Amino acid sequence: MEIPMKPVLQLLAASALSAGMVIGGVVLASAALAPEEKPRQFAGMYVDGLWTTKPVRIDRNAQNLERLPPRYASHVVMSEPTEPVVETASAAADTDQDLADLSSRVAEIDLISTSALDDAGSDMASVLPQQHVAWCSARYRSYDSTDNTYHSYSGEIRDCTSPYQTGVTAGIDEGEAELLTVSNEPASSNAYAVQGDHIANCMQRYRSYRPSDNTYQPYGGGPRRQCELASF
Repeated sequence: MEIPMKPVLQLLAASALSAGMVIGGVVLASAALAPEEKPRQFAGMYVDGLWTTKPVRIDRNAQNLERLPPRYASHVVMSEPTEPVVETASAAADTDQDLADLSSRVAEIDLISTSALDDAGSDMASVLPQQHVAWCSARYRSYDSTDNTYHSYSGEIRDCTSPYQTGVTAGIDEGEAELLTVSNEPASSNAYAVQGDHIANCMQRYRSYRPSDNTYQPYGGGPRRQCELASF
């Protein structure tokens, strides 16, 4: 059974014509109902002398420009200037009385007695051997020869001990420092007599080594142990 082509073509043409008319109507309606946009106008665009065809040098000193007041953010709080404090007569009298009391106290100080006090830091620097100071300065950047201390990586202040040091100790008793001099003579019978090479080897092996009693602090904790290195 053959299908007639003429009705089919008429149906397709009618459908295409209807769709075209609908689309055209939508376009015309949108164009008619759309608001008209005014062209952007630039102020001073056509002012005579605004634009130059050649570069012109401007004298900054001849410009009469005015600085506008600053515009701060909303979170900025402006503080009002404080009023100057007016010194009263009673406050001035109290100040003069305090100065008079201070002058009387200074006059009562015995300058001869106070000038006889020694500076422990300067004595420490003069007593330490030069080899000890040079060794500590080369080993620790933060070494201070005035009190024979250095700052460790953990922030602690420690005393520097070198193979050239045989006995420098400082004891603090109620704010008064007592300095024991360095002696190259043999130690007493109670002290542990060690040689310079042994001290150097122990200090190189144990960071907590103390030449005064030839001991070091083990990593696991506990009491200090004697440094005994086998010699080959």
